[in-house]
Amino acid sequence: MDAFEQWLNMSWEKNAKERRQITLEKRQSCLCPGCPSYNRCAREHNELLYCITGKSMLCISEDAGCTCRKCPVTRDLGLLYHDFCMKGGEAAQRYEHEVH
Repeated sequence: MDAFEQWLNMSWEKNAKERRQITLEKRQSCLCPGCPSYNRCAREHNELLYCITGKSMLCISEDAGCTCRKCPVTRDLGLLYHDFCMKGGEAAQRYEHEVH
């Protein structure tokens, strides 16, 4: 089990309030606002932490560049993928790669 899987398991053992706090802590380290693909719409809707929450449903439809690999959240959780705002969160991308 890698760091991301351990983090997922640990977070689901917590109650909803504790999970919100864990997510808030990760949001503080999030580099999404500095990414070239992050746009005004994403900022206005306070979209962050795509690696965990999944792709942007409203705002990001054009890949202008990706900073996911430089993000402390990527490093801390040992994430394997990137372009989360366009392709979906780490869990979704792992699933997709396992199925194909």
